Amino acid sequence: MDVKTELRTAPLARREPVVHRQPVPVPGRYLRTAVDSVLEQLSSDPDVQVLHRCDDTLRGALAWTAAVGDTCRVAAAVHAVRDARLRLDAEDPDQARLALLTARDGLRLTMPSPRASAR
Repeated sequence: MDVKTELRTAPLARREPVVHRQPVPVPGRYLRTAVDSVLEQLSSDPDVQVLHRCDDTLRGALAWTAAVGDTCRVAAAVHAVRDARLRLDAEDPDQARLALLTARDGLRLTMPSPRASAR
């Protein structure tokens, strides 16, 4: 068997790997949406049914946050939301509102910087 090697006159073209850049997900995005929604509902004088609905909204947001793996990334806000749920259960909307404002401030700090999303 006569095997000949092929001589190439030009080097192989260098191929750059194709990089697909996806936007950086915002940690706690669902929790932030729920907190804003509940704060809006608590702005007026809520009745017991509204407090229960707010608690359901926050519980769902906490579950969603855990499902996407953000609980450890926004831990302070998660604790504040849990505190707000306890306050809603005790029918104390003023203290729940304060806890949710704390949670919202904590979620604001975790927003990715524009430099991190440009990478």
